[in-house]
Amino acid sequence: MLRNIRNDFETYGRTFRSAGFWAMFVYRFGVWSMNRRFRPWRSITSAVYLFLKALIQVTTGIMLERETRVGEGFHIIHPGLLNIHPDTVIGARCGVMHNVTIGSNMSQGAPTIGDDVFIGCGASILGEIKVGNGARVSANTLVIADVPDGAVAMGVPAQIYPNMDRLRTRKKKPKGSATADAKSEKA
Repeated sequence: MLRNIRNDFETYGRTFRSAGFWAMFVYRFGVWSMNRRFRPWRSITSAVYLFLKALIQVTTGIMLERETRVGEGFHIIHPGLLNIHPDTVIGARCGVMHNVTIGSNMSQGAPTIGDDVFIGCGASILGEIKVGNGARVSANTLVIADVPDGAVAMGVPAQIYPNMDRLRTRKKKPKGSATADAKSEKA
């Protein structure tokens, strides 16, 4: 637990002023308390967790249950109105903006989010779907189908755009480079 809290402290810029850090602190404490074997100790630490969780929900609007599986480097970039289903699995180094909903209480199953995923503000990821590694979910997007690795999801409902590396334009060679000079000599 302490190693995870230390990593979260680094992720949030080595400051105690971040509401995202405190939400992650309470989450890490909740996971730790849930795994206590001595039942009276687990009951006491769980009661402390439930109080702290309610305090975080009221002050920051972040609802992150201890049953959720969260990878290292999870970053709540702008805390506020973040609701994550308890069965959700989130990979390492993911970033989430404010006003995001991941999972729904109206259907079975919850999303699985890969590593290095960014989720923009106002996005909703609903249902038992998979968001691939390195994917991007744009602001105000409704994702109700799988998103492949490296793709961008955008719109309501989300349109899936292919790997953005293929869409980037090639940089033109500056004048005076060997290839530009060779082309001008041939002409």
